[in-house]
Amino acid sequence: MFITNFYKNHCEHWIPIYRKIYDWFFEKPCRPKAIKVISKITTYAVYVGYTALLIILAVKMDFVRLIGVIAVTMSAFFIVTAFRSKINAPRPYERPDIKAVVPKSTTGKSCPSRHSACSLIIAIAWIYIYPPVGIVITILAVIIAFLRPIMGVHFPLDVLFGLLLSLVIGIVGFGVIMPLVTSHLAL
Repeated sequence: MFITNFYKNHCEHWIPIYRKIYDWFFEKPCRPKAIKVISKITTYAVYVGYTALLIILAVKMDFVRLIGVIAVTMSAFFIVTAFRSKINAPRPYERPDIKAVVPKSTTGKSCPSRHSACSLIIAIAWIYIYPPVGIVITILAVIIAFLRPIMGVHFPLDVLFGLLLSLVIGIVGFGVIMPLVTSHLAL
């Protein structure tokens, strides 16, 4: 009950802030277009980065880490998806008095943000394999996470919960399980 009330209060406090953001975006017609382009580019860049990581590991025939990366990232995806379905929180733009800066038609399943969660788990996978690229992907993941509430498609807590889930899954998967698996296989 406390968590539900906390979340509802958070959403109510976010609405007036979001309205100011929305008004700012529509003062100039180029702003909504720009945020939509930035959102698409960052999202595509992260997913292209994920595909590149899988291809690199396959070409190197590093099948243990390839399977590990797939297992951890897919675990994050499915766990976040399960939480979204269970919580089924409405999105900001589902309120009659709110419009998204970037219109969407999805209903419910706002919390946790899957875009944010998936972007971060991909960044963590890259950090595990090759940290310099991981830092770049992390920056893109932060931009994606920042844009989701700004665009009116998630509340800030939706994003934070998605990031937290991926962080925990990434630490357990890449920091605990993968080292155990690789050390066991080395024996």
